[in-house]
Amino acid sequence: MTVLKLTQITDLHIGPIPDFTCRHLKTYKSLQSVLTAIKRDGRGDDRLLITGDIASDGQPEAYQQVDQLLSAEAKQALWLAGNHDSMDRMRKHLKNFPFTPVFEVNNWAIIMLDSSMPGQPGGLISKTEMQQLEQHLANLSDKNILVAMHHSPIAVNSHWVDEHRIANHQQLYTLLASHGKVRAVVNGHIHQQHEANWGGIAVYSAPSTCFQFEPRSVKFSLGHQSPAYRWIDLHPNGHIETGVRFLASNTANA
Repeated sequence: MTVLKLTQITDLHIGPIPDFTCRHLKTYKSLQSVLTAIKRDGRGDDRLLITGDIASDGQPEAYQQVDQLLSAEAKQALWLAGNHDSMDRMRKHLKNFPFTPVFEVNNWAIIMLDSSMPGQPGGLISKTEMQQLEQHLANLSDKNILVAMHHSPIAVNSHWVDEHRIANHQQLYTLLASHGKVRAVVNGHIHQQHEANWGGIAVYSAPSTCFQFEPRSVKFSLGHQSPAYRWIDLHPNGHIETGVRFLASNTANA
């Protein structure tokens, strides 16, 4: 069996038009630069894992632009909603990329978990979502599991960001740990690179495809790092190799 190669991109914050700016940065142009870097780095054939906040504010046009861009580049992609997204609009306008709650290949399964709460910046796994997760895990007892979500289930030593941590993280951990083969959680939202061991489960966060947050900050603060992506290699024996690559510079400043 071959290695399953993924590229995680997150927190795109695309607006209603290509020239839309967020935090003084043209987010669509920044996304294009990241996709170009992914291809240049030899990861162009990877399946994309998009962990939320595709839109800056749930705009239909944002999803339409991403749908067209990824289709034009013949990408394969899995996605989930972030706190700035609208799940209904995503389902409607990401027409070439139907939502896939569970993706299985060989002895791996990727579960796409919704941690968003309507109108709230923080994370929570709803009762319904938790029940579905429990059923997925029961049906995938023979698989190595990668769980993707938008919010971080762990604290990252940044006070204002940690207030958005998944509120029922202990319940989530108990369920994931009970499976025995949940190898890692990947998430976005925190706009920075972070790796940790969550009681035997690896947790990997990816920086944004646009602007980053300053690590270990008490209050909201933008960092100076360039847009980035995380590469993930899932090996047949359950081993994971992963790393983050930042663009050499940010060419999308408004």
